[in-house]
Amino acid sequence: MKIGEKIKELSLSGEKCVVIVPEQFSFETERAVLQTLGDKAALSTQVLSFSRIFDEVSRTFGGMAGKVLGDCDKIIFM
Repeated sequence: MKIGEKIKELSLSGEKCVVIVPEQFSFETERAVLQTLGDKAALSTQVLSFSRIFDEVSRTFGGMAGKVLGDCDKIIFM
C-alpha cells in the first residue's frame, strides 16, 4: 500500500494524519494531498515541516510565551 493511499484511507475514516516533510517540500506536499484526497479529507491531514513543528510545540507549551527582558531593557522600562 502506498503512503498516499494509507493517508486517504485514514482521512476518509475520520482519523487525523500528520505528514512530516522537509521545508522545501511542504507546499508541493500540501498541493498533492489536496489533489489526492479532495477538499473534505484534506482538512484532516496536516503537512508539517520541522520549523512548523517547532512553532506548533512552542505555541502549545509556552516556549514562545514571552521574551525575557535583558538588563538594558529593564533599565529602559524603569
